Amino acid sequence: MFSRRLCALLALTAAPAVAAPAPPEVRGLWVVRTALVSPQAVDQVLEAAHEGGFTDLFVQVRGRGDAFYASKLVGRSSLLLNQPASFDPLARLIEGARARGLHVHAWVNVLLAAHFGLPLPPDHVVREHPDWLMVPRTAAARALSSPKAALVAIVGQAGRVVGEAEGYYLSPSAPGVSEHLEAVVRELVRSYSVDGLHLDFIRYPSAEYDYSRAALERFGRGAGDLLGAPSRNPAAWDEYRRETLTALARRLTDGARAERPGIVLSAAVVPDEAQALNHRFQDWPGWMKSALLNAVCPMVYTPDGRIFRSQVEQARTRVPAGQALWAGIGAYRLTLAAIVDRIQVARASGATGVVLFSNESLAAPDWKRLRAEAFPLAVATAAPRGAAAGAP
Repeated sequence: MFSRRLCALLALTAAPAVAAPAPPEVRGLWVVRTALVSPQAVDQVLEAAHEGGFTDLFVQVRGRGDAFYASKLVGRSSLLLNQPASFDPLARLIEGARARGLHVHAWVNVLLAAHFGLPLPPDHVVREHPDWLMVPRTAAARALSSPKAALVAIVGQAGRVVGEAEGYYLSPSAPGVSEHLEAVVRELVRSYSVDGLHLDFIRYPSAEYDYSRAALERFGRGAGDLLGAPSRNPAAWDEYRRETLTALARRLTDGARAERPGIVLSAAVVPDEAQALNHRFQDWPGWMKSALLNAVCPMVYTPDGRIFRSQVEQARTRVPAGQALWAGIGAYRLTLAAIVDRIQVARASGATGVVLFSNESLAAPDWKRLRAEAFPLAVATAAPRGAAAGAP
């Protein structure tokens, strides 16, 4: 009896538990690959981001199936042809970011692999593996009856007409694609002390894709009429595409964590849940629920303030406690005053950070104004996030 009373007394007199401090707000900037084409361009974007009060840089090191870093698996970007082979854009950016207390996330365009109509180098993944391409429905019959060498022209011609694809996409159904992309991710995060891996274009261009032979055969499971299988069971066809994409996302994130434990894993996603699930087959709410990602970044690029608020609030309901929601802001569509407004709305709507698209959208006078009006308080940025603190 006495011991129970003593325990109760100690419980009453003990100091109240202190809640763990909330993580610092992520003030992110998508840095597109044109900022990586020279040492001067890298240094310029670093200085501008520091001046603007940003904390995190999402750096496009894989834009169109190429590399803005040293790789044994992926060809060096043609945008670097005028630079010496010794110039490593990502290495230079990481070094400069550390000196300024900025965190670096390697931004990888996963499935989007090339532009339509532009020449491709001999070692490009699309030229080496045309059978890895997603195929739109309108080109499915031709693609099934044509030799592999003709697929680039067939998909390119049809893709430009369909109008929803930004270029050639790799098919996550094709044998070898997932293995290749996992190897790319593993090499990248193993070789560079990045704080995070940021996945983009991990989605289908539209519901009109992927009618490639590999996808139809895997879905049809030996059915004689490959082209007819999706229309006979459209719900199962949609679920197949969602599951295939989720399996790829899991494979990439598992690989990244294996190479660099503690790395921050995030993805740029379609903000409208119905569009994401039913047209891009991107089940990002499920990815967050299963802790496949640490953070999700809905691309809320609308210039309409009411829609922006609604989409951020809806996304917040899909992100479990303890996981991060970073609101993607389409700075290229907004005035600076509107950008500041969206940042404030995102905070009020429960976002734990924002990411602006992109560095190219801000003029020279905007950087200081952005710090003064949107990011006025100091944020501790010197300590690297995640695994990079002890990375080689």
